Amino acid sequence: MSAHVIGQSIARSFQGARSLTWPTPDGWHRLAALSAMLLLSGQTLSDGMLFAAPNDAARSESGSGGVVAVPGGSGTDTRGDALFGGYVGIPWHHRSDIHMTRPDGTDVTLKKLRWDGEPFNFPLYAGVRGVRWSGPFGGMIDFLHDKAIARTGKGAHGRKVTGERAIPDVVEAEGLLKGQPVTSPIKLTDVLERLEFSHGHNLLLPTALLRFGGIATRWRPYVGLGAGVALPHVEVWPKGEGEEPKTNEYQAAGPAMQVVAGIELQGARGSYFVEYKFTYASLSTALTGGKTPSWCNCDIVSDFARHIMNWWSGTEPRYGHLDTTIAAHQIVGGAGYRPGSSVVPTPAQ
Repeated sequence: MSAHVIGQSIARSFQGARSLTWPTPDGWHRLAALSAMLLLSGQTLSDGMLFAAPNDAARSESGSGGVVAVPGGSGTDTRGDALFGGYVGIPWHHRSDIHMTRPDGTDVTLKKLRWDGEPFNFPLYAGVRGVRWSGPFGGMIDFLHDKAIARTGKGAHGRKVTGERAIPDVVEAEGLLKGQPVTSPIKLTDVLERLEFSHGHNLLLPTALLRFGGIATRWRPYVGLGAGVALPHVEVWPKGEGEEPKTNEYQAAGPAMQVVAGIELQGARGSYFVEYKFTYASLSTALTGGKTPSWCNCDIVSDFARHIMNWWSGTEPRYGHLDTTIAAHQIVGGAGYRPGSSVVPTPAQ
């Protein structure tokens, strides 16, 4: 790929800075949410998984239990430990502009769109992570499945909604729509039938962590800063143009970052954590068209392979580009397993 094409791709990624599912009844949505909650907390049903039993500490002193008791209530083995966990949460998305260019003479900016997350509709807002600590410093690979659905009068994948969400957004606009000056304000559905990243506004975020001394027995606060890539499922359907121009595919769409601050309730072999996250992604999506929505949109491998090949060859997408930014505040809660942990939190003397 030429330097010029790469430069254009990077520029589109930052220009906007000024989600495996199928339709299911509401009952299944609630069941999915409940199942995820039970999965995250299920480890506490096993004796000794989250907290060490009193005789664990006694065995650790004798060296027969393979566990090191840490005096003073710090609950931290300075030799290092790991955590593999998952979480669910609730996001609040900022409004943002979208900028769309198409070969039909469209070069339009729609301003301050609202985004909904639908965290408890399947697929859930959820994430998985692997963490490795060495003393106060740590590294984390964090994969987050968020959703961002523009207000077109319907929920994700055309799901029926009620109340305020059933009314399409009316937004300020500037530029050209099919070669003509765009009317402002304009109803979003006069431009786009669907605009969402709902099979995932997915983020893959390597993150550096720093944790602090325990504020109480077993409680460990931490902060982190990460940077990675956005991997959304892009669903952009122009109004009144049939099936061919509809884009429905996973894409590597641009850079992303996050800031986290949380507190971990640490035990011998498991942990709970509650965390605040702020995420930001600059998306430069390709309007490729020609792909009919499937019942599950689960062909992620072929989507990425096609997208990467087009990027490598410098092939411009047939139907143009759509750029935006997605920023969100989130509160999450989760649980994790600490394999081979040698920590038994002990009360301060």
